[in-house]
Amino acid sequence: MSDLPRGLRVVAAANASPFTLDGTRTYIVGCERPVVIDPGPDDPAHVHAVVTALAGRRPVALLLTHAHPDHAAAAPALRARTGAPIALAPGAHQLPFPTDVVDWTIQPGDRWVTDAGPVEALPTPGHCPDHVAFLWQSDDGPTAFVGDLLLGQGDTTLVAAPEGDVVAYLESLDRLEAARPRWLLPGHGPPMADPAAAIARFRAHRRERVAQVARRLAAGATPDPATLARELYGPLPAPLDRAAAASVEAILRALDAL
Repeated sequence: MSDLPRGLRVVAAANASPFTLDGTRTYIVGCERPVVIDPGPDDPAHVHAVVTALAGRRPVALLLTHAHPDHAAAAPALRARTGAPIALAPGAHQLPFPTDVVDWTIQPGDRWVTDAGPVEALPTPGHCPDHVAFLWQSDDGPTAFVGDLLLGQGDTTLVAAPEGDVVAYLESLDRLEAARPRWLLPGHGPPMADPAAAIARFRAHRRERVAQVARRLAAGATPDPATLARELYGPLPAPLDRAAAASVEAILRALDAL
């Protein structure tokens, strides 16, 4: 991570899984006036590690890319430990904490000023309705914290019913591409030093999955998500089989709009 912009620290959570890869990455931007991006899972050891990394500084805000527990559940504990406000975009299907702990409802273009440069909200729904990326204007160039919009390896992320919206997801990739970031920092997996290539790779994969489903339907296949998922992905262990079926369901919902 030594080539990444100055003023950035990363605290990795010990929650590795097929969905989180090597675990959730909590990012701290700035030193004297930092923001924390994605506080991570509700794990006391992880919360302690983030507080230790803050070295007594009170964050300007705890910024959530979205409300899924692996990214957001530690926010109330960090709020209690540091006094920093929690900022989350509207639209989450379910919160991992009471609604009254959300101090700031994120709107497009909202900005937080750190001693390492400003951080701005960029709406990126698709993985879920409340998903937001954060653009940091560092001295070393624009850096995007992308949550689950893209992962740090492979060519796919979860865009699954009922929360996932394939049309919104593809539009969000376009929106991120237009911001021309120098780095992409995902919530899971390593940083991406070639954002254009990564965005193109994830876009192509999603469009190909949509095309595969469309071709099977045109050939007379029954529009059943579980059946189509088995045909497309082959046998998968649980819970990946359920995620694959939910992903196909999101594609079926999107086909009329694409």
